[in-house]
Amino acid sequence: MAFYLHIDMDSFYVSVERVLDPSLEGKPVMVGGGSGRGVVTSASYEARQFGVRSAMPGFQARRLCPDGIFVPGRRKVYSEFSAKVFDLLRTFSPDVRAFSIDEGLVNLTGTERLMGHPIRVAHEIIGRIRNELGLPSSGGLATHPTVAKIAATTVKPRGLLYVPPGSEERFLGPLDVSIIPGVGPKTHRELVDRGIATVAQLLAHPRLGGRYLNLDRPESSGRVHEHSIGSETTLAQPLLDTAAMEQVLGGLVGEVAARLRRQGGRARRITLKLRYSDFKTITRSRTLKASTCFDVDIFKVVRELFEANLAPDRPVRLLGVSTSRIITEGWQDSIFDYRERASMEQLYKGIDRLRHKYGEETVTLGAGKDHSNQASSKPRLPSVHPERSEAKSKGA
Repeated sequence: MAFYLHIDMDSFYVSVERVLDPSLEGKPVMVGGGSGRGVVTSASYEARQFGVRSAMPGFQARRLCPDGIFVPGRRKVYSEFSAKVFDLLRTFSPDVRAFSIDEGLVNLTGTERLMGHPIRVAHEIIGRIRNELGLPSSGGLATHPTVAKIAATTVKPRGLLYVPPGSEERFLGPLDVSIIPGVGPKTHRELVDRGIATVAQLLAHPRLGGRYLNLDRPESSGRVHEHSIGSETTLAQPLLDTAAMEQVLGGLVGEVAARLRRQGGRARRITLKLRYSDFKTITRSRTLKASTCFDVDIFKVVRELFEANLAPDRPVRLLGVSTSRIITEGWQDSIFDYRERASMEQLYKGIDRLRHKYGEETVTLGAGKDHSNQASSKPRLPSVHPERSEAKSKGA
């Protein structure tokens, strides 16, 4: 029988900051938004009690929580902690999927003989993340990946929920339909307008239920996965310089592509996210003819979407890149592309080894990630920075 453990880190950015500065423990902490012009990227549960939420403008968060502590975001540090979490998860199973910097799925199928029942393993995993890394997390364990994700969501923070085989519909039934991955605000409104407010009501409509939550479909390594893999960053200051923004996008692409490769996936859909300083947000997507996990392919699409949709003379506050329609088996290119693909695979294996050993910024698109207005050249792939490698090596 299949078993999947979904791990969701609790207030991940805040939790990392508390590991580095224990004096923040128990206090209302917000990462980002300190200038009042930016947005909050993560809020502690103490801050959430005042109504503060992620993506909230900093000035609004300060008004709701005047005694809150604002700390600047450090994406590189969070990425390093994320890598430690996923390295730990891989000691329990070779099949680990990183959905985002703070969320992933561990396939525990077939591990019972070596490690015992998956519920015991799930407790051990959450305990080790806390004891070895100092980070709180929540988990959902089920025989279906989507049910495991929903279970983890319902028990945050610091919870673990096991949904035994055969009890899935009883567990899901009373929940609001918006909890299903892929049901966004627009879809939620449409479902509610049709009288479908709970998961039980959705499952009562077989065609709709099969579209959004098919509990009978077996998990297969070769099917198209419904989750997305993405990364976004709120800039310290709004940017107008397109070259500087492209360098930020190059860094985001590198992170997303590396996570795709780590889970053995390739994506067919690429999405760009732009948020302006007035908080207006747009997303633009493109579906590829062939799936890919290579930085250069993803960045080509991201740059085209960026150039086609960037509004002139409007400062950008947030940039994001995500991939979806992910497959984990079966390349879709032609036989004439085989040699080129094999060469690219070897190239990126080397790049990933360098990044793992020396840090994410060792190999980047162009001259590296720069969140200032000083970027002077457009990204290109790849650039290796031996001086960064040496610095990291000496400091290790």
